Amino acid sequence: MTDQSPTPAELLAARYGSDPGFDPPQWNQTLTTLLQHRSVRRWLDRPVSEDTIRTIVAAAQSASTSSNKQIVSVVAVRDAEQKRALAEVGGPRQAAHISTAPVVLVWLIDTSRIRASVERARREKPVIEYTAAEYLDEVLVGACDVGINAQNAVIAARSLGLGTCFLGSLRNDAERVGEIIGAPEHVVPFVGLEIGYADPEEPAGVKPRIPQGAYLHWDRYDADAATDVGEYDRILADYFAQYDQPGSWSAGLVSRVGPKAVKVAKRHLLRGVFERAGFSLK
Repeated sequence: MTDQSPTPAELLAARYGSDPGFDPPQWNQTLTTLLQHRSVRRWLDRPVSEDTIRTIVAAAQSASTSSNKQIVSVVAVRDAEQKRALAEVGGPRQAAHISTAPVVLVWLIDTSRIRASVERARREKPVIEYTAAEYLDEVLVGACDVGINAQNAVIAARSLGLGTCFLGSLRNDAERVGEIIGAPEHVVPFVGLEIGYADPEEPAGVKPRIPQGAYLHWDRYDADAATDVGEYDRILADYFAQYDQPGSWSAGLVSRVGPKAVKVAKRHLLRGVFERAGFSLK
């Protein structure tokens, strides 16, 4: 039987939309899984078992955590009504794949365990305070840990034959998401992750990334190389054309960072969400 698996060169060419200009000295199945990553937005009507979810979460919890604070929690949403409510937050473009995903993991920046530990310590030494919450770094630590945990979950899910799709759109209304999943005010929803069995008929492929020359710098940052993305605009336009979609990466960036895009939902109110959660953001 002929092995039809893509070669490392083919996988790299798909990821960059062109020859990346190097040959990996070694290769393995983990690299194949990573290089073949794509977001899934159409799902088979097939449940993901509780034990499978627990296995994925165990992989997520195995991720590194800053200072072992472990200020991350996750809510696995399987209830249909709750998923529909999350889909409303996600917006009309994402509603269908959010509501039909077998499970949506909602990742939280969760300082409840720190707060409880501080309160217990204050009974012996009343002078103890949760001083770290006054500074922006504490939010960044939480966001970083959420990202590391969630990406571990993606890799675990992919290794088990499942598809995934991240949902930054849940920050469109973090307070509403908190209400849907019953999170207290000091626990902030940060990102969602859909998990399920991908519909093989979905018209989607491996989306090329910016050239490695714009991403990878050796010893010192190269400002000219970092912004050299003209050829990438053409590559991504060709990719989107396969699916009858217009596509200019640079134009898309501009549209996503303007005032209309920022305020179309409630993301410009996130500072208030974190302040009400007890972060001073100094």
